[in-house]
Amino acid sequence: MKKSAVIFGVTALMVALLGATVRAAFIEGDDNANVLIGEDDDNTANTTIQPPGTAANQSLNNTDVIDGRGGADILIGLLGSDVLRGGQGDDILIGGTEQGSTPNSDIVYGEDGNDVSIWAPGDGSDAFIGGRGDFDALVFGVIDRVNNVPVLTPVTEGRHKKTGVPTAEVTLSPGFCTLVPVDPAVFGFSFLVRFFVRATGNLAVTIRVTDDVEQVFCTSQAGGAITFADLTADAP
Repeated sequence: MKKSAVIFGVTALMVALLGATVRAAFIEGDDNANVLIGEDDDNTANTTIQPPGTAANQSLNNTDVIDGRGGADILIGLLGSDVLRGGQGDDILIGGTEQGSTPNSDIVYGEDGNDVSIWAPGDGSDAFIGGRGDFDALVFGVIDRVNNVPVLTPVTEGRHKKTGVPTAEVTLSPGFCTLVPVDPAVFGFSFLVRFFVRATGNLAVTIRVTDDVEQVFCTSQAGGAITFADLTADAP
């Protein structure tokens, strides 16, 4: 398959116009290319989930479980600590932003194909398990959003011709990344990708990646440029 990370653009198209498949907290695609967006309705305001008069929280706090199945899908978790599973195909997966002061910790599975997980400022600490594919990539960038929903750029060819792709600007992110190798026998993950806020130098989040993630793209420490790590190299 052709090596690719993510397409960056400026023309925006609302995800909602592309007909996302939604089924409350569990959202499942099919064998076609789909745009699947979290419903964010498994919460205490949902009286089916939270019976009136019940004191204890019965909800998943806006968590969605999204299964792309087949096809080159776009998966978007939005609020809540979501679980995204790309399935077969070259998928683009976006966990989603934090809810107030509560960080979202999304778990992202690329599975088969060359998958891209996009982290944007406002997201929490996540985990990315690449799966079977030669060019799984973790990308840090500022995503164009409307009402918190990432917008998509139409493309005229390629695997995401039906869905379009998220627009993200890597060079303008307000932070930079470092890469920390860890022992997968101890942690289960091979690298900790740490994102630091440029203005303060404070560590914001840590993204855990497995040894089947091959690439990391992030903003340079000075800003205005892109840094790249080949995780298949002896010393990324």
